[in-house]
Amino acid sequence: MKASGRNNPCPVCSRVKDADCRWSDEVILCHTGTDLNPGNTININGVQWAFIHHNGGFSGSAAVFKPHRERSREEWKRGLQRPTPNTPAQLLAIQQKRTQWSDIFDQFFAAFDAAWNVPDFYTCTPDQLSAAFTAIDAAQAKAAALAPHLPLVWREYKDLKQLHQLRVEDNLRCLAYIAEDARKFKEHELGMPCPVAVRALLEDEEL
Repeated sequence: MKASGRNNPCPVCSRVKDADCRWSDEVILCHTGTDLNPGNTININGVQWAFIHHNGGFSGSAAVFKPHRERSREEWKRGLQRPTPNTPAQLLAIQQKRTQWSDIFDQFFAAFDAAWNVPDFYTCTPDQLSAAFTAIDAAQAKAAALAPHLPLVWREYKDLKQLHQLRVEDNLRCLAYIAEDARKFKEHELGMPCPVAVRALLEDEEL
């Protein structure tokens, strides 16, 4: 099999930095991965290649492509195949969007971890207390920005859904409790009113 390299780009993702992508006339193992669903196709040098699954190669994490075989009319009627990129460039654009969403999830998880790990409010110094509230507010802001997009992300990026959905949902639930604890402390101990954003988040969790 051929391998990606400086003068030998992967036909799917154009990878040249290493030899992780490999291919032959019968199969392509793309280490970069893909957002396509099994059965979706791309056009490579005038030939249609179908994405098969995500678990190829020695590492079990390569995207597997094989020469496309036409599906039956009944499969098309059932909507098992959606419009897909026709060129590697279009596929790369989709992969870049997936990478952006992956980065957003990483940022949210980091913000949640910071909020989760704040010290007990009653033992904090004033500076620590201010930092704790700042961390919780930052996590809430990222949660509020992320939440409306989740249905679309889960629908369009099945691998991200499989990787992150349970963790995201758990983090959102926990963050609501963290925000409630902060609200009660501010209201009862510091005499501060509950922010509208906190109440909205808590109401959404109750629904």
